[in-house]
Parts: sequence; structure tokens; C-alpha cells
Amino acid sequence: MLSSHLPRRVEWIERLPAAIEELKEFSGPVIDRDILERVLRIHRRVAIRLMHRLGGFQSGKTFLIDRLHAIEQLERVGRGEDLKFERDRRARLAVELEEARRLSRGRNVVIDTTPDVHERVMKDLPPGIHLQPGELRIEFAGAEDLLRHLFELSQSILNDYERFRAAVENVP
Repeated sequence: MLSSHLPRRVEWIERLPAAIEELKEFSGPVIDRDILERVLRIHRRVAIRLMHRLGGFQSGKTFLIDRLHAIEQLERVGRGEDLKFERDRRARLAVELEEARRLSRGRNVVIDTTPDVHERVMKDLPPGIHLQPGELRIEFAGAEDLLRHLFELSQSILNDYERFRAAVENVP
């Protein structure tokens, strides 16, 4: 049920009743990471992730969580209830997985370029790229060829912006 980013339940779930009692006895309205670390006997990064998921907030350089809210959330964890942060995490994960699937084909495309492509300037554009004021025309023989031309053009623009601007705006 809990995120894989949290410590395994067996590592700190047994400490929950005692930790909750300590937090109930604590007089402050908020708790910080250090307090959560000490009562649950967890590492710093684990405490930070847990505080995020329990609804903590930043105050200056310190990350805090409302003490009563933390107690309530930890009691729910102890009862095995599904927490809102876990539902939200799962929903975000589903969206991220779908995005990764959608982008995976494009990420695997290899653009075959020449070794000097990163030094390319406008006068060195390859044949097939025609640039003039108000018009860009690219001749290509497939998706990878078009991507190669676009990459070469982008590098030329990056390295030789003034000449690019002059070419598209008809500036002498």
C-alpha cells in the first residue's frame, strides 16, 4: 500500500504507537524533520519523503508539518487505511507511465549527424535546407533525414544567430 519511496513498513510501522504517543505529548503545534526522525527512528531522507506525503509545508529553510495532522495521518497508516497521498502517488505514476510510453518511440530515434554538427554555422547548412525571408523549405527522404536537417539548422542558428536573423528578416 505505501509508496516504494517510503521505508518498508516493517522498519518503522512497529514504532508507530510509541511515536504517536510521543507526538501527542509534544506541546508544539508543528513538528519538523528532526522530530519525525527521532520518534520513528528513520533516516533524514525518509523523514523528508514521509513529511511530503503526510502534507508537510516549507517555512523558510525548515520543512514542517502540523502536529495534529501528522498524528492523524500516522494513525491511519497504523490502521492500514489507504492514505490520500498514496492514491495521489498512484495517479501520478499512471500519468507518468502513460507519458513515458507516449514518448518512448521518439526518445529511441538516433539522429545520424556529422562530427562537426555542433560547430555548424549558417553558411555551412547542407543542401536541402532553403531559408529566406518568410520561408523555410527542407528537402528530406524520411523522418530521420528531416530530423537530421532540423538538428543541423538548430545548431547553425545557435552558433550563428545574427546571420540566421539576417537571412529570415532580409536584413543586410
